[in-house]
Amino acid sequence: AFCSTLTPKITPYVLVNFTGKSRDVFTLAHELGHAVHSQAAQNRSILVQDAPLPLAETASTFSELLLYDNLADKISDNQKKIMLSEKIDDLYATILRQSYFTIFEVDAHEQIGKGTTIDEISKTYLQNLKEQFGNSVNLSEDFAIEWSCIPHFYHTPFYCYAYSFGNLLALSLFQRYKKEGNGFVKSYMDILAAGGSKKPEKLLLEHGFDIKSPKFWQEGFDYVNQQVKVLSSLN
Repeated sequence: AFCSTLTPKITPYVLVNFTGKSRDVFTLAHELGHAVHSQAAQNRSILVQDAPLPLAETASTFSELLLYDNLADKISDNQKKIMLSEKIDDLYATILRQSYFTIFEVDAHEQIGKGTTIDEISKTYLQNLKEQFGNSVNLSEDFAIEWSCIPHFYHTPFYCYAYSFGNLLALSLFQRYKKEGNGFVKSYMDILAAGGSKKPEKLLLEHGFDIKSPKFWQEGFDYVNQQVKVLSSLN
């Protein structure tokens, strides 16, 4: 699935392979979030309509959170267990795994700058996985070349951290929305409408989010911890 924005005055196009599964619905919400972000910034110049990298995944992730929040009270505990399990898996994949991808990229680029081989890069990647998963997963040597299948490393180097940043930011924004309700909507839309016209740090600070504060990031992890506890209570 993807969302394609052409120019500020053209409605974004969304393509999704939809098979009717709940995950497809969340994927659709994700891509529509990107479309909303583009539409909100349609009055910006084509040069600054697109959100900067750290904010590129904010609206998409926020849309997924809205969808889950809307569905959570309308489904059975068994359905909620499945949906929440998938959501927590996604949170892990988006926050931690993407961070480790970025760590690998930094290490790999340093190796390449000094001169290296495919085998050495693969060893670095496997060590990255072992640190990430610890004793929870048995990793075979086959995983050492997984990095070669990840298109972001070639098409948009160092993009992956934006998923971690955007997800944690969306979690913080969502918790504020839950506290303030409709009063938060204008602030949220103003953030989206800014497009890429302001630095993320300045834009977010104008709306009460200090991304230099550890407390800001901890709020995102607190949400994840809360969802794990909810899932445990359903088992």
